[in-house]
Amino acid sequence: MTLGAVLVGVILLVVEVAIWYPGIKTLQANAVAQLGDLLPFLLCWCVGALTVMVVGGLVGWIGDTALWGLGAFGDGILIYGVGAQAGTAPGSTSAPLTEGGLFMTAVILAVYLARRKKGATGSKWRGWGSGVGLGLSAGVARYAAVPLASVVNGLGVWLTGAVS
Repeated sequence: MTLGAVLVGVILLVVEVAIWYPGIKTLQANAVAQLGDLLPFLLCWCVGALTVMVVGGLVGWIGDTALWGLGAFGDGILIYGVGAQAGTAPGSTSAPLTEGGLFMTAVILAVYLARRKKGATGSKWRGWGSGVGLGLSAGVARYAAVPLASVVNGLGVWLTGAVS
């Protein structure tokens, strides 16, 4: 994973927050309802992070390809846009999901794809792309991806144990 993927993930996150931001007075009046508007983005961010954690199969290929594309695009922005040097971002290259976690990721992806609504795809794609770009970066993985993988792995163990 390159620093370019992290850059694109952060850009997508910042764009979403900028589009969402209702103003300080609105937040002071009704913060919970306003923060609830970010929930679709947050859920899609989690789906993107799970997608990039899958190391095999079609979903793993999609996650790898998306991460590569985000990295190449972000590196292009860094090198040709602002004249920086692209480097490798610190992160995890191991497989953080167990078999149960992979199972739950497939279920979550199926629900995510089935529940898409017309007209609301911009926020969802930004969330997914941001999750892919940031899901394996060390700073984010420490606080978000590791707990996310742990929850999904636990749910996978419970569901596959309950069903089989």
